Amino acid sequence: MIDGGEPTGRRIAKQRVLPIRFLLGLVVVGLMAMWFYAFFLAPSGNPDRMKDRAWPSAAELRCAVARDTITALPTARHSNSPAERAAVIDEATRVLSELVSDLGSLAGGSDNDLELVKRWLDDWGVYLTDRKTHANRLRAEGDVQPLLTALPDGSSMLERMNGFARVNSMDSCLDPGDF
Repeated sequence: MIDGGEPTGRRIAKQRVLPIRFLLGLVVVGLMAMWFYAFFLAPSGNPDRMKDRAWPSAAELRCAVARDTITALPTARHSNSPAERAAVIDEATRVLSELVSDLGSLAGGSDNDLELVKRWLDDWGVYLTDRKTHANRLRAEGDVQPLLTALPDGSSMLERMNGFARVNSMDSCLDPGDF
């Protein structure tokens, strides 16, 4: 026993427990602060949702026309050769290229909305290049699977494109899924 009336072992145990209690207290306070921020202070909604709803409405109408045109084309099942299938993909890609050009000229939207649209149309540009590459591979190599560009994190650019279309209620603007 030492002068304080506590056995030496118990005092040493208390000295070890205090920093652990302090750290646990900090963790609990930090978690409470995080959830307070998440529920009450953080911005709500999807950051990809456009504020001006007129632009997505106009885009949806244009995309629906393009989708109908592509749907009328023969499917892969009706192609007699990979080269024939490549010609159909070329035609659908031409329709999509015109659509992307048309969407790029649509007016409206805030600066932030227009930046979102620009990034989305850039993704479409990469997708169109992937389609052209696939058609060329079909002609040169025969029946091959399409190769789509991935994002640096390994996720699919197609998923990001379609995600933007879904968030903005532009279901006709999803990739046509035709190849």
